[in-house]
Amino acid sequence: MGDSKLTIVIPVKNRAEIFERTLRSVAAQKLRPLKVVIVDNGSTDSTAETARKWCDAVAATGIDALLLGEDSPGVCAARNRGLAAVTTPYVMFFDSDDEMLPGHTQRIADFFEANPGVDLLGFDAVEMDSDGWTEPRVVTDSNVMRGHILHCSFATQRYAAATELVRAAGGWNEELPVWNDFEFGVRLLLHSGSTAFVHGDPGVVIHRSDNSISSVGFAAGATAMERAIEAAEASLAAAGRCADLEWTDARRMVLGALARREGNAEDARRIESKALARAKTLKKKLTLRLVGASVRLTGHGGCAIAAAMLCPEKGSGECH
Repeated sequence: MGDSKLTIVIPVKNRAEIFERTLRSVAAQKLRPLKVVIVDNGSTDSTAETARKWCDAVAATGIDALLLGEDSPGVCAARNRGLAAVTTPYVMFFDSDDEMLPGHTQRIADFFEANPGVDLLGFDAVEMDSDGWTEPRVVTDSNVMRGHILHCSFATQRYAAATELVRAAGGWNEELPVWNDFEFGVRLLLHSGSTAFVHGDPGVVIHRSDNSISSVGFAAGATAMERAIEAAEASLAAAGRCADLEWTDARRMVLGALARREGNAEDARRIESKALARAKTLKKKLTLRLVGASVRLTGHGGCAIAAAMLCPEKGSGECH
């Protein structure tokens, strides 16, 4: 069958009841050979045993599965532990409560084989809430960095990448408990030599739940989420991508509005004031306020307003 080209890294903690759903979707993939690295992040239930049994069961099917442990708390520590074990040229990260749809890994492998110059590949997904309602997550923005900053188009489950790129970008930031995929996506795009997207049928189902390793509400997590924005801004500034900081200001307004909707006005005011203070024109201030108002009133729409009305000039202004 040849050498494996792709490794799937899956961190997991206390997911015994639903982890099997994820593992079944991985086992159903037709790509062979395939490598899987599962990193148990200190589970106290039977998650590790479930993973161990699955690794043994799929060994005869062409899946080389490895179970590791990571004592340092946090999903980023677990992902980095898994990344250290990757020996294939390409890697993708996956969460322990989500599902891969049929043909997903084969489509990824086929694309990279046909396009060896691409080191970062994004794809569409569908989100599903606990009631079964679904919402497509489709990349439509021609400005790749803007699309990610406003819509997190390179969320954890929505890309595969060259392993060298992931390591060159520095791996996952273990100081960020939430929105770490938002921050890491910015660094991946800054380091990527060639980024592409595969559109059409979604590749994954992202299940939204409240008990993931990194889940937290906007009211309680606003400050931690802001730290992820600040880390992304530092990377953009260091790369001289000053114009892109306007998109992070819009993202701040969205975060502030979401925090307000959950009753955290204090953090919301601080987060919003930083964005507004950096707006150099009245038009930009009004646009940012409109972004926040839309999200505050309806829960959505702010990012679309930002993409339509904010027009930063490349190379203009100073990084702030």
